[in-house]
Amino acid sequence: MSIRKQFISIFILFLYTCEWPFNTTPTDKDEIFTLTLTHDIVRLVDTAFVRVSWPGISIEEFSEFTVERMMVGDTTWTLRASLTNQLFTFYDDVVNDDEDFRYRVSIKDIQGNMKWAEGETIIPKTTSLFIPEDYDAIQNAFVSPVIDDGDSIIVAPGVYKGTLSIMGKQVLVQSIGGYEVTVIMASENKRCVNINNGILVGFRLEGGTGGEGANTPGGGVYASGNAVLRNNFIVGNVAPGEGGGVFITGNANLYNNIIVSNVGNPTGGIFIDNATGNIINNTVVGDFTGGVAIRNSTVDFLNNIIFQQEAFDLLVFNDALQSEVAYCRFKEVGPANTLGNISANPLFIDSNTEDFQLHPDSPCVDAGHPGDEFTDRDGSRNDMGVFGGPYGG
Repeated sequence: MSIRKQFISIFILFLYTCEWPFNTTPTDKDEIFTLTLTHDIVRLVDTAFVRVSWPGISIEEFSEFTVERMMVGDTTWTLRASLTNQLFTFYDDVVNDDEDFRYRVSIKDIQGNMKWAEGETIIPKTTSLFIPEDYDAIQNAFVSPVIDDGDSIIVAPGVYKGTLSIMGKQVLVQSIGGYEVTVIMASENKRCVNINNGILVGFRLEGGTGGEGANTPGGGVYASGNAVLRNNFIVGNVAPGEGGGVFITGNANLYNNIIVSNVGNPTGGIFIDNATGNIINNTVVGDFTGGVAIRNSTVDFLNNIIFQQEAFDLLVFNDALQSEVAYCRFKEVGPANTLGNISANPLFIDSNTEDFQLHPDSPCVDAGHPGDEFTDRDGSRNDMGVFGGPYGG
């Protein structure tokens, strides 16, 4: 018989005498290798366990169990454990994300042959985290895998030190008690907030220095992308460059914020650059240089009050003349910007005690944009400044 015929005969004999593709014999040939997934997760905050279990099974020349996992919808398995004890019948897998998972457990012999079973488990979705009940720091909650686009971080009153970076996720970060009792105090040589997505509501943002560098903009806040800041009190921040209180670029938006007593070079309040967003119903007061500057932008700048600036109230560069500046209070209103703009004293109740509500006789009452989308919460025409419009107090 030729060598080739001998090889073919041996190969055919191998196929008929071995179990394929698993060539070792279980103790019970009728055993079915199955997978069971269980957990007691009701609300995932940090970490929890999924129990992956299988029936006891013995094979000749056992090598190991392997436990693998992937998120439902993914295509790549990730190794979670290799178990070399044949008596194991379960594995507790740590999960820190509220995604649904698919598991695969394989039983191998020393030849590398295997049987496997797969299963899928649903993890309840966590839509909100609470500070400080769930996490002691807002930033730690934001970077948690359980926080995804559309989720919320709800913050109790207190002083939270350090820089908050709301970057890349469409998340609502909101205080319970408002800016009177909830403070983000910037760490040394840092801003209070960097934000390029999501919504920040109801914080006092104080003590930012914008970081290092002679011309670094944004002392308190650097807002870009599709960021939204609403109902915040931005005070006592200093920028080496423009925008002591806030630097705005991209499609970032400001609604109903108070920006007061900030320092920039030369714009202390808000510097708007390469921007296309909305700056609506804000109050900008007492910044130790200029109030607001708009450069190379096409923004809607409506219903704002700018008052008591040491230098200019509002500076609009020639490359930003397509921006709509209307129904605002700033000094030196001229023929080129008369669409509802006024220069009269806004008559705050008491700016010395940070009370920027309007006196009933204020010329800014019912003087904002007359459109229905800007109507005050009581149904009346928009009041200029922080307390006007649908987000006003």
